[in-house]
Amino acid sequence: MKNAGRSSFVLSQESAIALLLLIGFPFFFIGGPGYHADRSFKSAWDLGHILFFFLATRLFLLKEVKRREDKRNRLLFQHVFVSVLGLGILIELAQKALGGRSVDGWDVYRDLLGCVGAYTFSELFPVVNRRVILPAIGIMLLVTAASWPFVRSLVDEIIARRQFPVLADFETPFEQNRFSPGSRLQRVEKIASHGRFSLRVQLTTATYSGASLFYFPHDWRGYTNLNFSVYNPGNEELKLHCRIHDVHHHRHGMRFSDRFHQLFTLHPGWNRCLVSLADVRTSPRTRLMDMARIESLAFFVVRQSKGRIIYVDNIYLGR
Repeated sequence: MKNAGRSSFVLSQESAIALLLLIGFPFFFIGGPGYHADRSFKSAWDLGHILFFFLATRLFLLKEVKRREDKRNRLLFQHVFVSVLGLGILIELAQKALGGRSVDGWDVYRDLLGCVGAYTFSELFPVVNRRVILPAIGIMLLVTAASWPFVRSLVDEIIARRQFPVLADFETPFEQNRFSPGSRLQRVEKIASHGRFSLRVQLTTATYSGASLFYFPHDWRGYTNLNFSVYNPGNEELKLHCRIHDVHHHRHGMRFSDRFHQLFTLHPGWNRCLVSLADVRTSPRTRLMDMARIESLAFFVVRQSKGRIIYVDNIYLGR
């Protein structure tokens, strides 16, 4: 009776896992977060690779254990590992061919992490195997590290909602991740127009160089102005462009005439900049800006002869 009960449990577990895998597999090729989707959604979507291949490996092991008594066979693990590696690479190539996505080596890493995690924990339970306690701890640490971007994004999104109408003042540690590109941005102390911190932006000699605020509450209705402060540490004036667009901008070919643009002259030292949201609303030539669905705010310079640095702080909406 015990064996029959165990067989029934394994069978039901196999069926449940197989159903989840069947439901989840199409999402490798359809759906997914858009370019401006919330960071937590993007990170959670990435973690799906770990979950899918954890379940896939678990299903394989359940079937294999029925046929083999020794599930600790190293050849079995090697077979599973190489199979997941190959399948992960094929999925990435198929995504590129079918959906135009770029090949992401980190996705393959997450595939393998799910595989190794399932195999390790199948060795650890139901009877604790002391030989795999340390590997299991290592896998848990790697999964925790892989989950950190999701946790960090979720925490900052909660903070951003509570801060609003402040869009960023850099007094909390994750705010710089609301901006892109991260490689030229740094949250720094002591140079600040408000509080203790600001965002240091490294400007290059590229045609366009600056920072874009991607992740923020998008409904700006009910506010009359956008405020921000910029510190110019140089001795020369600097022309800084401010660009704002909504979600419909892509549908209009991302034309210059379909977004808001304003030029500021930054004098040495701190500069307080003000943007009229009434002007933002009426800036597209053939329509009104959707103030409930603002998608991006960017600060940039054009064709600098040398690299420059600016510090941005206290970005907020006012009435």
